[in-house]
Amino acid sequence: MTPSSIKSTARRCKQSILKLVFDHKSRRRLDLTNDATILFDQKQDLIGDMLVNTVAFRAIKQNYPGWKVHVLAGMTNQEVIRTNPFVDKIHVFNGTLPTIRLLKRENLDIYYFHKNRLGFNDFVLLKHAGSRVNVGRNKTEFKLFDYSINASNETELDRYRSFLRFLGIEQAESHYDFPLTDEELSKARSYVSQLHGQVVIVFNRYGDKRGKLFSRTFAMRLVNEVNQVYPDATIVLLCPPRFRVETIDMQHRLGLSSVIVAEHTETIRDSAAIIHHADLVITPDTSIVHIACAYDKPQICVYRDENELRLWRPLSDKAITLLPKSGSRQVNDLDEQEFRQSLKALASYLVTSS
Repeated sequence: MTPSSIKSTARRCKQSILKLVFDHKSRRRLDLTNDATILFDQKQDLIGDMLVNTVAFRAIKQNYPGWKVHVLAGMTNQEVIRTNPFVDKIHVFNGTLPTIRLLKRENLDIYYFHKNRLGFNDFVLLKHAGSRVNVGRNKTEFKLFDYSINASNETELDRYRSFLRFLGIEQAESHYDFPLTDEELSKARSYVSQLHGQVVIVFNRYGDKRGKLFSRTFAMRLVNEVNQVYPDATIVLLCPPRFRVETIDMQHRLGLSSVIVAEHTETIRDSAAIIHHADLVITPDTSIVHIACAYDKPQICVYRDENELRLWRPLSDKAITLLPKSGSRQVNDLDEQEFRQSLKALASYLVTSS
């Protein structure tokens, strides 16, 4: 057996054991004529996923004003919805048993679980959180779910639309919400106003390491391309705090006065505020793609493959999407000539915004 087949077999065995222990529940019906408290499970702490969720939060509150929208979040992605007016309560996942005690007090009516796979924490929470009904996506084989929504070949946003239709909501506005405070916007505005370039271009190198991270060498080549196409622009390098030293070193190696590092960013909200005031965003990470979409920013988005692009495509007519050269799933195999052409194609937006 190959290592991948061994891993797959082990996963199936684990799933079977978890189902045997936890996959039991008396089926209950959902009454949409009454106000309800609904929980969205986003404890995986993924920023992009949370942003897509905001479409559903808004649609539910607009159609059912009496409903309460609760979100089970991680430490990082809770920042996306901290000031969201359509979220009534955020529960930060801090371990299975503490979270169960927390959720049981809420008398949940609906627990919505949208992920494909269920792990140990998922089984335990769905079993013991005390929700009246559990709703999942493609979960007909599980007894824990009172309802299963068929959503197999759709984009991630379309999958949420399927859930909204299940709730009786046929129409939903397709834009993401990432509201920032006046203080956050003012701080970013002050930062951007001190930059010398006529245009501010945000360059994000970082993403999932599995083919979604620009190498330092390749990132430097792309930044040089940006500088050649837009010599009067300031290029702001975004970076998580743990990569700050590495990013500053890359800035020094580039030796370009137009390139600076956003050294003050500590949270995703700090980065979002800079993006809010930027003129162009370049990124291989779909979280940053969705943030740029929330603020209607022109952008160049680099995806790993067609499947990823289909699921997480940008909701914007100002976005250019690029893929690696044929046969590769590594963003470092992007065609640099195609990248340069994309930069030039967005020039009209930059003239307008500047």
